[in-house]
Amino acid sequence: MRPARAVDSPTRAAASALRRRATASSSRVRGRHASTTTTVARARQEDEEDTTTPMTASSSASRSGKIIGDDAVHSRYLTVYDRVVEFAAEDGRGGTKTFAYDVVGHPKSDFKFVCVAPFHSRTTTTSGEPEFTIIREYAQGSNSTCVVLPSGGFEVAKHASLEEAATDELHQEAHLVDGTLTKLIADDNPGLLETKWCRNRLIPFLCVDGVQAKEEATRDAEEFHMTHERVTVREFRRMMYGGEMMLPSIVTGQLAIDFLLKGGYLTHDDLN
Repeated sequence: MRPARAVDSPTRAAASALRRRATASSSRVRGRHASTTTTVARARQEDEEDTTTPMTASSSASRSGKIIGDDAVHSRYLTVYDRVVEFAAEDGRGGTKTFAYDVVGHPKSDFKFVCVAPFHSRTTTTSGEPEFTIIREYAQGSNSTCVVLPSGGFEVAKHASLEEAATDELHQEAHLVDGTLTKLIADDNPGLLETKWCRNRLIPFLCVDGVQAKEEATRDAEEFHMTHERVTVREFRRMMYGGEMMLPSIVTGQLAIDFLLKGGYLTHDDLN
C-alpha cells in the first residue's frame, strides 16, 4: 500500500496540466509558480515509484502507537481510561503526533468475557426442531429489552478457566448444566475484540444439549428482570439480524451455527 500523501497532491493528469501552465507562464509569474512545479515533480516521482503493493503484517503493525498515558478516570461496571498515544509522523522527519482516546474495559475480568450459545438438538426438543436458549434482559444503553446469549466476565479470583466461566454463566442465566461445551475459536486466539475502543475480548462457546438444573443459581441483583426461553434456530437467526440482539451474541451465534452445520447437527433447511 502506498504511503499517505499530503492533502491535494496532484494526480498525473493534473501534474501534466500544471507543467504546461508553468511552461507557458511569463517571467513575471515564474517565481510565484516555483513551489507548484516542485510539487509536480515530487508527485511525478511518487507516481513512477509507486507499485501499490498489498498491505503486509509489518505495515499493519506500524499503525500501532506508543501508549504514554493510561489513567483510569472512572470505574463502576466498566473502567474508563484516558489513554494518550504517540505515533510517528508520516513526513519522515522523525516527528510525532499525539492523541487522547476514551478506552473502556473490565480489568477485574482480565479484559476477557465469555458468551455461550446453548443448543438443543432436535431429538431433545418437544417441537422436534433444533432450538437455542436465549436470554431477555434490560439494555441500559437503549433503555429497552434486548436478546442475548448467556454472557459474563472471566472473574480471575473465581474462575480457574474460561470454560468454568462459561459453565457458570450457563447455570446462572439459562439455568442449564452439563451438555458438551466447545470453544469456538482456536486456543492461540487471544479473543475477539469487543469494539475498537474497548480492551475486552470475547471468548465464544457452544453448549450442546445442556439440561435444566435441579436448582437455579442466584443471579446478580441487577438481573432481576432477566428471563430465558427456547426458540427454534429459524427464529434465533431472525433475532440475530433483526436489531434486538447484542453484537457479542450475534458473533457467537453465527460461529455456533457454522460449527453445527459442519458437524451435521443442523441442515440449511433448519435455517430458513
